[in-house]
Amino acid sequence: MRLLKIACFFLLFSGFSYGQNAISGRISDGKSPLSNVKVHNLTSGAQTSSDTQGIYQIKAQPREELRFTYMGMDTVAILVEDVTRILNVKMELKIEELDEVELVSEVGRNKQRILEHQYATNKNLIRTAFGIIDKETFAGRLPILTNKDMISNHYNFGMYLIGKFAGTKVIINPDYTFQVYSRGMGSIMAQQPMIYDIDSQIFTEGPSWLDPNNIERVALMPGINATAKYGTIGAGGVIVVNTKNGTYKANPKEPYDQAKLRNNYMNGKVAQNGNGASKPQYLIDLENSATVEEAKVVYQEKGQVYGNHPNFLLDAYVHFYDVRGQKEFADAILERFVQVSEKNPVMLKALAYTLEDQDRTKDAHEIYKKIYKLRPDYAQSYIDLANSYRNLDMPDSATSLFARHSYLLDEGMLQNDSLNLATLMQREMDNLFLLENSSMKIHKRKKTEQDFYSTRLVFEWNDSEAEFNLQFVNPENQYFNWKHSLAEMPERIRSEKKLGFSMADFLLDDELAGIWKVNVTYLGNKQLSPSYLKATIYKNYGSKIQSKEVQVFKLSTKGANQQFFELRLPSRVANN
Repeated sequence: MRLLKIACFFLLFSGFSYGQNAISGRISDGKSPLSNVKVHNLTSGAQTSSDTQGIYQIKAQPREELRFTYMGMDTVAILVEDVTRILNVKMELKIEELDEVELVSEVGRNKQRILEHQYATNKNLIRTAFGIIDKETFAGRLPILTNKDMISNHYNFGMYLIGKFAGTKVIINPDYTFQVYSRGMGSIMAQQPMIYDIDSQIFTEGPSWLDPNNIERVALMPGINATAKYGTIGAGGVIVVNTKNGTYKANPKEPYDQAKLRNNYMNGKVAQNGNGASKPQYLIDLENSATVEEAKVVYQEKGQVYGNHPNFLLDAYVHFYDVRGQKEFADAILERFVQVSEKNPVMLKALAYTLEDQDRTKDAHEIYKKIYKLRPDYAQSYIDLANSYRNLDMPDSATSLFARHSYLLDEGMLQNDSLNLATLMQREMDNLFLLENSSMKIHKRKKTEQDFYSTRLVFEWNDSEAEFNLQFVNPENQYFNWKHSLAEMPERIRSEKKLGFSMADFLLDDELAGIWKVNVTYLGNKQLSPSYLKATIYKNYGSKIQSKEVQVFKLSTKGANQQFFELRLPSRVANN
């Protein structure tokens, strides 16, 4: 039996070889090249340095980790993948902050990561704009109240604070604005009021808009201690608030609202029709062609230069299929694209997204099968192919794929699950079983919290190196940002690469009806090529009338906040 398992394992992964890749790229601070940056392959031990132009080259196998170090800059660690050939690395200045008597260096950041994982269970921790602070090691008095202490009939935060902290006085104004002062420091008129650190955002005015029922923890930092961190603005003391929505939860059991919390009103400009913001010259020439025949001539001419470049072929295919309506000609380009990208799962996935967007589900299914063969150890391969089977009304095949993935996990043939992936995978399976229980004779299960959300948004991206910000703007013009970047969420991105998934989902309910806008800001993918972002919009999620719509966005213009899509939904944003 053991030999049989080994044989099955060998057959499963025989199509996926882990050869040495020559990785190269340019290292910079965002503007100028950085020379003498140390590049270290932590697995093989190989080392090199960047030259005067910031250029480096090193060999690595998939799943090996490269570490980039430079004095005065934050260390960057990147896991190599099967398609990794170019890694252009941007390094950020290392900001040293005074935390009591210690400088927050790499050790300090590691400590913060540990505190992040402890936050959900350790009630002595409070998150501030300067990192998480432990009440037990804080140099001074730091009283902390948790959500168990938040029972109150008051809907005004100022009224709630009355009597909660010894040595404070709360002044409520006729318009329900308020100030909090520390007692024992002379007359009220001579004192400086406290400021407010709410989910790491600093406010000088009392947040009368803050609902006490939405608070996870609140702490009072005396002025003498607050001045060291907040400067003279904190001389009167600081009320630190961690809300339920803005609080990281290591193991969230329920979704939580992300958009309706802070004074985060949208006032910046958003580019419309973002896909046209930045186009290669060959695409401009195709679009400017007066006739179909003229466009074909442009394609032939440009093909002499770009004929083997998958991005050119994909753009040309979309142009002739969607814009010109030339299906036969477009399909010939499609065949050429598949030949060129046969061993490139990143570009094949971009094609699969495009085909889904065009409702060519059978053609997309064939591409997903190719990706599955190239990446049988990627969790995303199972999810994509299973959902593709569902598109073809083949739920039994989808169930078999999820079962196979679970079996390989149990046998240790695939890497163990993570918190983010586990939630995503479970949600996919629950929805499959809920809707297909009659056809597959699956016993009905007890409904969970997620089943009461009317809409689910699923975002997937073809390139694991893609960095971007998603912005959700509700009908009241409030927004929530989800920042998928190495700087903002290094642990999650590491987990994505290690386990092979590139997706995130957001649940919406009927609390706030109206038109929602979803915007995206592209930050790059460590190469010069574009990335593709797919959004699947599930309406009436979890019900028998569940429907879905696919939107695909080509990410090419960096740094611009661009509108992805709008939807009229009764909803609030809730990230898993």
